Amino acid sequence: MSDQNKPKIDLKARLGRKTVGSTGPSIPPPMATGSSIPAPPFQSRPPQAAPSEAPRPTYVQPQAIKIEMSEEIVEAQKKGRSKVMMIAAGTAVVGMILGYVFGDGAARRTAQNNALVGAEELAKEIDAANAEIEKLSKLLGDAKRDLSDGKFPEEAVRGLGDVQIPFDGTHLVGKGTQLMSVDVNRTLIDFAGNSQSANDQKERLARILGNQKKALEDLFAQKEKPKFNWSVYVTNGPHGPIASMQPLPAPFFVTSKETMKDKDGKDVPFAWPEEIEVPDGDKKLKLKRYTKGDAVSEDPQFLPVDPDSQSLVCPVDTMILLRKEVVALETLLAGDLSDPTNEKPGLTDMGKKLIDELKSIGH
Repeated sequence: MSDQNKPKIDLKARLGRKTVGSTGPSIPPPMATGSSIPAPPFQSRPPQAAPSEAPRPTYVQPQAIKIEMSEEIVEAQKKGRSKVMMIAAGTAVVGMILGYVFGDGAARRTAQNNALVGAEELAKEIDAANAEIEKLSKLLGDAKRDLSDGKFPEEAVRGLGDVQIPFDGTHLVGKGTQLMSVDVNRTLIDFAGNSQSANDQKERLARILGNQKKALEDLFAQKEKPKFNWSVYVTNGPHGPIASMQPLPAPFFVTSKETMKDKDGKDVPFAWPEEIEVPDGDKKLKLKRYTKGDAVSEDPQFLPVDPDSQSLVCPVDTMILLRKEVVALETLLAGDLSDPTNEKPGLTDMGKKLIDELKSIGH
């Protein structure tokens, strides 16, 4: 069949489409290239946008919500808040009370522990003090025995310089004594004060013994070889003769069996002096020794005083002072119980009592 005789096919009718505005051929859809997504048919492909950062989320400010409450609700809230405040205040007070109770209890326990530790420390310190008190008592006894035997207590004087009671009021600080009994506190205070008094007293005694060593040795020597130390001289008084006491400027032996030094320093048989010189204001007065006749004369005469009678009437000042100091120290150490209404316990007894009482604390 020739081309002219072939039947013509109407494509428009077959496709069911009509051309608009032109009879030209339709625009075929673009071919897909690569990995591009094909555009819908009959639409032009828009230009591809440049890559950009991802958009950040926008924060939206929350809006305040206003709630309208009635007066009854507001009033109820006020009452509720007051109740809460009262409960809170009550809880705080209870907490304070509990804190005080438990805190005060802890403080008391701490103070009690301190008192127990303090009692142990005080017992040790008083024990050391008692050892020195015992030494001092022995030294005092040795000194008294030597003095009674007419001998200077050389060793006791050296010992007095070494002994020292190591206890005073500072030892009571921080030892919890406020929790101890009144009796223990009183005894501790007395013990501390008397310990220091005993230390002062033994130093004074040692000083007197050291300063009066020569006078004491001369006095003790006179027990074997007595000397005249005093004299009297007689003068006319308003109602008759009177005697005046006069210490001899140079004591001399009672017996003539002794020897003496002459002006050249040689030993010669002793003889009583014929006259002596005694101070008379800013001058020297010569007194002849009375031998016989009238004791009262124009020139005063002296008579030596018997040493035995002198010691009875006029004790030696050195011995008086020494005896006084010895008794004072002895009273501090041993006490004085002679007066039942005013007994004074000594350091020895106080120290022993304190040791027993301190060790019993907490047991």
